[in-house]
Amino acid sequence: MSVYSRNCLATALLAALLLVCPARADEVRRSVVKIFSSKSPPNMFRPWEITPPSEVTGSGVIIEGGRILTNAHVVSYAQQIYVQPYESSDKLDAAVEFLSQQCDLATLRVDDPDEIEDRKPVPLARELPQLKTEVNVLGYPVGGDTLSVTEGVVSRIEWAPYNFDTHALRIQVDAAINAGNSGGPGIVNDSITGIVFSRFREGESIGYLIPAEVIRHFLEDWTSDGKYDGFPKIDVSGATLENPSMRKYLKLGKEHTGIVIHRVNRPEISELVKPWDVIMACDGVDIDNLGMVPIAEGIRVNQGYLISRKAPGSSVKLSILRDGRTLEVEVPTITRRNTLVQKMTTDRPTYFVYGGLVFSPVTSEMVLSTPSGLFGALGARGRLLTRRIAEYREQPDDEIVVVCSPILPHKLTKGYGITPLSVVTHVNDQPVRNLRQMIRLIKANTDQFIIFRFEDEQEEKIVLEPQQVAKYQDRILRNYNIPAPCSPDVGDLWP
Repeated sequence: MSVYSRNCLATALLAALLLVCPARADEVRRSVVKIFSSKSPPNMFRPWEITPPSEVTGSGVIIEGGRILTNAHVVSYAQQIYVQPYESSDKLDAAVEFLSQQCDLATLRVDDPDEIEDRKPVPLARELPQLKTEVNVLGYPVGGDTLSVTEGVVSRIEWAPYNFDTHALRIQVDAAINAGNSGGPGIVNDSITGIVFSRFREGESIGYLIPAEVIRHFLEDWTSDGKYDGFPKIDVSGATLENPSMRKYLKLGKEHTGIVIHRVNRPEISELVKPWDVIMACDGVDIDNLGMVPIAEGIRVNQGYLISRKAPGSSVKLSILRDGRTLEVEVPTITRRNTLVQKMTTDRPTYFVYGGLVFSPVTSEMVLSTPSGLFGALGARGRLLTRRIAEYREQPDDEIVVVCSPILPHKLTKGYGITPLSVVTHVNDQPVRNLRQMIRLIKANTDQFIIFRFEDEQEEKIVLEPQQVAKYQDRILRNYNIPAPCSPDVGDLWP
């Protein structure tokens, strides 16, 4: 082939590439949608109510299977969801298919799939992006109605906290991200490298993406059995091995690296992992003295990542140094810590109203809804909630029960006043373990009086007469527009 022919062929190939790349980029843009969501989250402190609807907008992207991927915080507790495709005036009815507030991801389905069948799904990236990789962030930030495209670079990849005791990888990008960008894709090589979910408010042009591998974990978790389990963990507490005195105490040589375990929170693994064990490797990957492991060129993250990326129900192999001996143990993982405070299992809070007192179990959602100043005040006063919030259950149904709302004014409760979120410790002289058991104690009472004790006697006792409560209960409910004395999930216990 002549030089001229070769040059012509190269020119033709270049021209073809220039034609293909813009076409593919245009297909990606056509698959990014604007989301309109009318949200009414529950009121954790007046649990019979929902908050007034608020209108929010976000972004999403069409992926395989006709799903629209977005953030959970865009569509959680939504009463109505509309999806507006790229360069379309139509707002399509849609509904949530899968949702996890833990990792802030959700998928939507439009009511009529034919409306988006001409939009090609955007694939998820198979690998993490390298540092300094250029990223295009697509979405519909506030301030305009048309698609916005901003450019940035990957500046950091780390294993970080999300929501509800969940840790997972996140990608930091130096790109302009604003309200409304949430749920929009970060695109590298025409694939989704991550989904926008937050921004660093104290810095300029710093945002965070949920990586494709976290998205894939979320989708596989849901589609495997129709329910969401979460990210695995082994639930032990440890520390780094930087301190020379600690290393001398453990008789560690320079060749020994890892983390030292201080507490094992799960009795069922107490023979596998013990306090003062040094975990040197996880699934064959060496852990350094800062607890970090390599996951890609130039990227090191906390060793917890190696566990969190596994499928729910799996085990992890640990190399442990114990009393100078090296052991290989296989530890089963869990996806939920067995603490007293758990995530809600229903869409609305559980509650029970009795004589002007509103009782509710403490949930993760309630904790997140509580103003930080109130928590600080409760902690400074040594209240039970702040002391017990991280405690583990002794029985599977143990929980913390509080008075979640100010006492509803009525002559039955005249003169009574207790601090918000006071923990109920006893009904008469019986300890309270959970709300259902407390309702049973109230229902079984045959005495003239019933006595509620709070905060291990730090709060005043409340004495009520069951006959008087029965007489005025319906009036109290009507006065405060409370539809029922209890939430549906405990309705089988009352009256």
